[in-house]
Amino acid sequence: MHPAEPDHPLLRNLNPPQREAVTHANGPLLILAGAGSGKTTVITRRIAWLIEEEGVRPGSILAMTFTNKAAGEMAERVQRLVSVPAGQLWVSTFHSFCTRILRREGDRTPVGRDFVIFDPSDQRSLVKQVLAELKLAEKQFHPKKMLEVISDFKNRCLLPQEAREEAMDPWTRKVLDVYDLYQRGLKQNRACDFDDLLLHTERLFRDEAVQATYAERFRYILVDEYQDTNKAQYLLVQHLARRHHNLCVVGDEDQSIYGWRGADIRNILDFQRDFPEAVQIKLEQNYRSTQKILDAASSVIANNTQRLGKTLWTDLGAGHSITFKLLDEGRLEAEFVVQRIREERRAYPGARMAVLYRANWQSRQLEEALRGENMPYKLVGGTKFYERQEVKDLLAYLRLVSNPFDLVSFRRSVNAPSRGVGPTTLARIEAAIPEGGTALEGVAALLRAGELKGRAQRELVRFLDLFRKAADEAKALGLSALVRWVLVESGYVQMLEEEATLEAEGRLRNLEEFISAAAEAESLGLRLAEFLDRVTLASDTDELEEAALLSLMTIHCAKGLEFPVVFLVGMEEDVFPNRNARETEDGIEEERRLFYVAITRAQHKLYLTAARRRRMMGQEVLCMPSRFLRELPAEGLETPIRWGTELYQSGQGAQAPRGFGGGGGTSVSSELNRIRGFFERVKGVAAAESPAPARPAEPAPEEERSGGWPKGTRVLSPRFGRGVITAATGNGDGLTYTVRFPEGEKRIMARFGMLEKEV
Repeated sequence: MHPAEPDHPLLRNLNPPQREAVTHANGPLLILAGAGSGKTTVITRRIAWLIEEEGVRPGSILAMTFTNKAAGEMAERVQRLVSVPAGQLWVSTFHSFCTRILRREGDRTPVGRDFVIFDPSDQRSLVKQVLAELKLAEKQFHPKKMLEVISDFKNRCLLPQEAREEAMDPWTRKVLDVYDLYQRGLKQNRACDFDDLLLHTERLFRDEAVQATYAERFRYILVDEYQDTNKAQYLLVQHLARRHHNLCVVGDEDQSIYGWRGADIRNILDFQRDFPEAVQIKLEQNYRSTQKILDAASSVIANNTQRLGKTLWTDLGAGHSITFKLLDEGRLEAEFVVQRIREERRAYPGARMAVLYRANWQSRQLEEALRGENMPYKLVGGTKFYERQEVKDLLAYLRLVSNPFDLVSFRRSVNAPSRGVGPTTLARIEAAIPEGGTALEGVAALLRAGELKGRAQRELVRFLDLFRKAADEAKALGLSALVRWVLVESGYVQMLEEEATLEAEGRLRNLEEFISAAAEAESLGLRLAEFLDRVTLASDTDELEEAALLSLMTIHCAKGLEFPVVFLVGMEEDVFPNRNARETEDGIEEERRLFYVAITRAQHKLYLTAARRRRMMGQEVLCMPSRFLRELPAEGLETPIRWGTELYQSGQGAQAPRGFGGGGGTSVSSELNRIRGFFERVKGVAAAESPAPARPAEPAPEEERSGGWPKGTRVLSPRFGRGVITAATGNGDGLTYTVRFPEGEKRIMARFGMLEKEV
């Protein structure tokens, strides 16, 4: 038998493009592997083919991917195909590979061979030391933000002195001072962070002698998920393959969804520019989904310009049409999904199903609807809504407002955000509690006695004042307004604003969703104590996870998974695509790729849902349909979607949007106006009743549409008074001003800062 015959054991049951990919021995190879096209099978059989049929030594093959799980599965499958001792295979993640190289060659690097690897906690401790040494305030240079920016520089292979060439504004130059001292601290500790593993190895391979040694050792290189590589990973691969060109990369540009963490889609798009002689093979036969699902995915992704192009097909048949359901509001959307899950379980008994959403904050109403039906579910890749740190912190404040005797809630809230109250001070407070009294009375007693000093004294005066006012505010304000008042007066929102990280942004969105939960409870006539009882009962649901066949997760978490039935919720502008993505065409294209990933998780049935109205920060807003909906093929839908203003006409007095698909439902200025309006109501400037559904925003002033107020603009802050803008960074929801106030400079996110232009 000729070794390349289809009946060869390593080629059995492969389609022609898969066989071609497996047997291509020498020279650069680009495998465009569509969703569900048997990519892992091709990769592992290709490695086995090189060993068994091409006579390549196992140790000469280097295969790299992104997760330990994927690397372990790949190595295990190769060992089942050919008899190779595990120690001879170089199948690993990028970081594991770099660690092995640095352990061998570390004497050529700043940290030596015997370095330790700092985890995120170690990194934060070192950054805090650096900030103290540079006398930089953590409020302006939050440690987590510093690490995000430093990580971005490292992923772009820029050391501090190199990054200074592109640093224009004073804030970035200060960050580079932090980066420089942080790297010195790592060197002094003989330590690497995770990004250093890539950075130092890439630098090492710039040495011609080292590069030649490892290029000779690894004659065949294979990289999985190539569309997810950042610049450092890209350069590592280029160094190793530059001499022999035996590089095989596998990926799908249509599933490049990690641009926010440094992945560069151009790496896969430009592969044939880097290697003009490269062979390109497309794996387009899908073994997962029915044709109508694949047609929907292909129709949507065809609207992207950053792609090489492929068309998925299957021999599994046409299958069911896609169901789109528009509900009047978010709670009804969640109830519809739960009802359909029950129906689909009769059609697919014992089958795993998934509800997918764009962002974690969307899980709240789904979780409540599932608990209401006592339906087991598993939340994947996240924490249940009412168990998230920021939600539990806020609940501690509200419980203490409702019940001042709650010592557990006092202990949690008194240092959220941090007020410098350590274990010793906390013990003194508790010892000062009068018999039958509260912890707040204990604080007051210590303050009267003058036993608290410094920061703790100043912060506890404000803390006590908050709760003295809270009783009156609870009577004067509605439930959702009280929640917002607590968030602002406690300093919690300011803490997250100053952090200004992706994590902080997600936590802010969760707090916004909590405000919406309070507004829903308020509409049912619930008071604070009743709302807290409801939340407590809702969070006591551990038993619901047992043997759950239903998974709730973000689309990012779902990549690589498949389910017979998939529900994709929140198909609205500003939700999906995410409101931050509207700022650039690249952002919209990545969101569209995310939609493509979501569609292709479904094997047999796909439901898409949206709401006409949704609560945002407790206020009911009129939503616009996602632009992606009209990119779906009409023939693949169960019922046609009517395009026009009647699609989202609520019938509740809110005007329908005038346009469709060209932008989001609100501009940056209208979002700020909405937030300002709330705080005016909180302060008693306007009535505190629930607002009517929002009308479409008026066009933003030209200066705001272009990215915010210019440097030198005089502004008013309800918290810090009059100030002058000295710098602005970011745009859209990420727009952040540096403002000089009498007490010093503050960095304030425009979205939450309630800044007003002084006239």
